[in-house]
Formats: sequence, C-alpha cells, structure tokens
Amino acid sequence: MKRVLLVVGLVVVGYGLRLAMRSPAPQPVRTPAAAGVSAIERGRAVYARYGCASCHGPDGKGGFSNPNAETDDKVPGVTFVAEGYTRGELRKKILDGLATIGKKDPKGPRPPYRMPGWAGQMSDADAADLVEYLWSLYPKSEGSKWR
Repeated sequence: MKRVLLVVGLVVVGYGLRLAMRSPAPQPVRTPAAAGVSAIERGRAVYARYGCASCHGPDGKGGFSNPNAETDDKVPGVTFVAEGYTRGELRKKILDGLATIGKKDPKGPRPPYRMPGWAGQMSDADAADLVEYLWSLYPKSEGSKWR
C-alpha cells in the first residue's frame, strides 16, 4: 500500500512540476501604432501588404486588364473613390468586395477579375487606415469639396 501511495504521490508531484514549468498560453499581441506614423502611411502599407497594387496599380490609377469589364476593360483606379463613396461605404466595399462586375458587352463573357472581400482577413484598423490612404489619393485642387 505504501508503494502505491508513493507512486501516486510522485505522479501528482511530477504533473504539478510539468504544469508549473510549461510556457503560458500564447496571448494575442496588439502592437500600438508607431508614434508619428499617420493613418495614411499605415494605409499605404496595408495597400502594399494586401496586394491592392497588383490590380489597382502602384499609384492607384488602375489599368490592369479585365476583359469585358464595364470600366473600359480594366480594373478601375482608386484615385477618385472620394467622389463615389463615403468613408463608411468604401470601408464596407473593401470588406465585402464585389461578387460581380458589370459587363461592357452584355452578350460577352463575364469579366475574369472582381474585387475580393477582405472581411475576416483584414482588421478593422487596417480597413480604416486603407480608407484614409485611398482618400489621400484624390487629386488635390483648390476649392475641391473632397479635400
């Protein structure tokens, strides 16, 4: 009986040591925005990180071929999104994407490329920063109601 108690005691002590020595569970880490880095600069990084430039162009002017798309057979630029969307609408468009793209020729083939939705992949903070970056691309002119 003493041997059984000794073995049980050693197992309990060993298990307790194992629990005490194991690493703590991983915790999500949110790194604070770097001091002095604007939402526009962070948004530019988001634009690069998510590959937006591969379709919309490095400067946001578009030009990537999208045959039979109603936007002149191209993926549209994003430099003028401030004219067509509020910031909230643009954020929603980024997260939801576009399931379909209008056809230039209704009888022609479906355009092969569409805007993917980034919900569940892009954080709210990244989406907000991306909107600010896209807003910053709008051409600056005196008297513009968009700036």
